[in-house]
Amino acid sequence: MRIAVVGSGRSVHAIARSVAVAGLGHEVRFVTVGDVLPAPGVEVRTRALPRGPLAAARAARGFLTDLRSFGPALLHLHYAGGKLGTMAALSGVRPLVVTVMGGDVLPEQHAGGLSRLERRATRRILAAADLLLVKSEALRPALEAWGGFAGKCEVVRWGVDPATFHRDVEAAAALRRRLRLSPADRVILSPRPLQPLYNVHLLVEAMPEVVAHVPSAALVITEYNADPGYAARLRQAVAALGLGDRVQFAGAVATRDMPGLHSLAEIEASLPSSDGLPQSLFEAMACGTPVVLGRLTAYREIVTDGESALLADLEPRAVASTMVRLMTDSALRDRLARTGLERVREVGFLPRELQRVDSLYREVVARGAARERPRGRLLDLLGLLLR
Repeated sequence: MRIAVVGSGRSVHAIARSVAVAGLGHEVRFVTVGDVLPAPGVEVRTRALPRGPLAAARAARGFLTDLRSFGPALLHLHYAGGKLGTMAALSGVRPLVVTVMGGDVLPEQHAGGLSRLERRATRRILAAADLLLVKSEALRPALEAWGGFAGKCEVVRWGVDPATFHRDVEAAAALRRRLRLSPADRVILSPRPLQPLYNVHLLVEAMPEVVAHVPSAALVITEYNADPGYAARLRQAVAALGLGDRVQFAGAVATRDMPGLHSLAEIEASLPSSDGLPQSLFEAMACGTPVVLGRLTAYREIVTDGESALLADLEPRAVASTMVRLMTDSALRDRLARTGLERVREVGFLPRELQRVDSLYREVVARGAARERPRGRLLDLLGLLLR
């Protein structure tokens, strides 16, 4: 089957899922603008990010040509929002499958919320979709709130392939040397994007208490999709708290190095204010690394507090005490690692989830696209120009 995919070329998730679908034997063309991460087995069509209205018009024309000329059996859009999302919906390529990523339908994940134009664009994309895929049941109410769209959604968690994500002691040792960590350093990993939404500052503020109980504790912060101002404030906080070499900023770690990084960590922490269901949680559990999470509804679909992860309130003292508890109780760490690995095999096994995606693709193609309502397309185009 020919499958056209639209999404950000810098999104690890959009690229990884496209590669996985291609691995099923489908012919996949990924269409976007701007830089694209490596995508083995996937045909990539992209253009430079346009500057100015004329360049934008040319890029849009080329984008639509790349989609339509492929003659896809369906179009899969990753992220129900943004200009790429609107152009995908306007392309007329159907059936349209949309993966809801979280930030597209959870306005609280955006500072100041979504603008009126962005909200309209997201609602139009959700309305145009023939099938919506979400990673957690917790996103169903959000879809319902956007206009009663929960009825056409299916939960697909994607998950991880154990052939890729597993305990890798050699890769962990190599990363320890590259990051100049001593053999005695006990690593706490923050694997989420370095942005205010993910509350990485809570980990920094918790570290003095953690180090007081576990002097060899070392916080490693990844800098994927970093907000420069937030990153600068965190570095200032590290210096002000006298943490010195107890906190290390590791840069944007390549996808191929993530199994080694998860394996290097003694524990991981993921503390966003709002979330769908993070891929990093499945990756950590597959690598046998215990995880500390905030108390968000979506996480409770996957883990149980004290059995497969530890949940903490989103404030520094609670985060510190939870991490100290985990770092000073080896039996607890072993239990969480073992149970987490069992749990990810149950609910986040990528080969099984891919078969489900394949079945859903075939069902939506056999069913055919819903008849599109042309009303409002002019406003869609106008909104695209104004956003």
